[in-house]
Amino acid sequence: MKKNLITLMVWLALMPLPCLADWTEVGKSVRGDTYFVDFDRIRRHGDSVYWWGMNDNAQPTKFGVLSAIVYFEGDCKVFRYKYLSDTYYLDQMGKGKISSHSNTPDEDWTYPKRKSVFELVLKKVCDN
Repeated sequence: MKKNLITLMVWLALMPLPCLADWTEVGKSVRGDTYFVDFDRIRRHGDSVYWWGMNDNAQPTKFGVLSAIVYFEGDCKVFRYKYLSDTYYLDQMGKGKISSHSNTPDEDWTYPKRKSVFELVLKKVCDN
């Protein structure tokens, strides 16, 4: 029992938990959705940048989703990004019941549209 407790404590200390993130608002979409980044946990490896992002939907989706927490990979040289993992929640700010979750990274890169909130997020992450 003591060994399990120690293992759990070490795992919690080392595991990057999005629920403990220090979210900074970065921008709003034209629909009114708010986008956040945890700037303290941005990591770089070679030409890639990795970060946690969260969005709060102004209105629930047709599935009732009000927020999402996503782990991204970005390429600042080519200016593109992809989802590595994503979790969708029925409440605001990444809380409440999980609607769906995926740990399957996107195969294809996404290029943000000009003057979109995703362009703003990627620029701020790359400039950090």
